[in-house]
Amino acid sequence: MAQNHASFSATSCTRCHRKPKNPDEECIEACTTPDDKTPLQKNLLFWLLGTAGLAIVLIVLAIYQSSSVSPPNSPSQNNANQAFPAAYATPVAKQIAIGPLTPQEARSILFMREEEKLARDVYQEMHRLWGLSMFVSISRAEQRHMDAVGQLIQRYGLADPAEQNRHGFFVDPHLSQLYQQLMQQGQRSVIDALRVGALIEEVDILDLENAIKETSKQDIIQVYSLIQRGSFNHLRAFAHGLELQGIAYAPVKLSAQSFDTILHSPMNTGLFGNP
Repeated sequence: MAQNHASFSATSCTRCHRKPKNPDEECIEACTTPDDKTPLQKNLLFWLLGTAGLAIVLIVLAIYQSSSVSPPNSPSQNNANQAFPAAYATPVAKQIAIGPLTPQEARSILFMREEEKLARDVYQEMHRLWGLSMFVSISRAEQRHMDAVGQLIQRYGLADPAEQNRHGFFVDPHLSQLYQQLMQQGQRSVIDALRVGALIEEVDILDLENAIKETSKQDIIQVYSLIQRGSFNHLRAFAHGLELQGIAYAPVKLSAQSFDTILHSPMNTGLFGNP
């Protein structure tokens, strides 16, 4: 028997491809040994494991997505960092009838488009010079303000003065000159840059207030009012930034009473409310 074992040359089983350890071992034993599986069994096991893993991944993703969806009136959906077109998705805006613009309304829309661009361009440059993160967040808000007025331009078929979106370029000569003046002042120091930001917001608040008084169209009033809410917040932010630098900001364009009211009012939230 020993001799037979020594000269034994095992032949692989056609089912499990395993060679018996000795000539006395039955093929059926090799096929049914617990720690060995047939190729079919192995493939079936891998398929089951893969299917189970995929199911787990899909369940986790479904749970994550359901937890990240905000309810209709949640703060995250009303956050000002969302894109402007949501403002035109409101039922009120959809019901607004579009009528012909007066010459003053048309001029106002075109001017506000470039004035918001001026704020964006200046803040981008101030961030490049001084690295203050507040200039980044507020410049992004100004882009949303630009987009808001851009919607009005498209709605009323006006020629967009900021269509080329050239940095530091303005069709309106007054804004072009103002941009150069603000850039010169803001390049002096961080404090001057913050003062420039506060001044821009003061001017924007007053210009928006006048523009609102000069129109009766609710879609225009809605857009200007939303932008103005953001400007209130921006003014407070720049005044606070100066306060951190040890400077108490004194208004240049607004009355002391109006500035004090804005400064001590709560932050506006919702579209355009936050920087």
